[in-house]
Amino acid sequence: METMSEDYVRTARAKGTSERRVMVHHVLRNSMLPVVTILGMDIGLALGGAIFTESIFNLHGLGQQIITAYNQVDLPVITGIVVFATIAVILFNLAVDITYAFLDPRIRLA
Repeated sequence: METMSEDYVRTARAKGTSERRVMVHHVLRNSMLPVVTILGMDIGLALGGAIFTESIFNLHGLGQQIITAYNQVDLPVITGIVVFATIAVILFNLAVDITYAFLDPRIRLA
């Protein structure tokens, strides 16, 4: 709603741009930046929350596996899961950055 009252949106409407084009190219693209940021940060939280969720509901997954490996002092398994989670977070952050370049014309990949 805040984006819809910005100067560039009013200017686009004043120039006679269709309402659909104003909404998609001006309002939606600029209002998606905070949403993409929050989604990118939530991916890391979801991976960390998997440990607690799997423990509470007795599900078998990476969270349960890392707890079992920790109790048995199985360092290679712990290292593998941590490296996997790290790579997943890095890839999701890369996807967020690429999405930024698509959404905001001021941000360009060089």
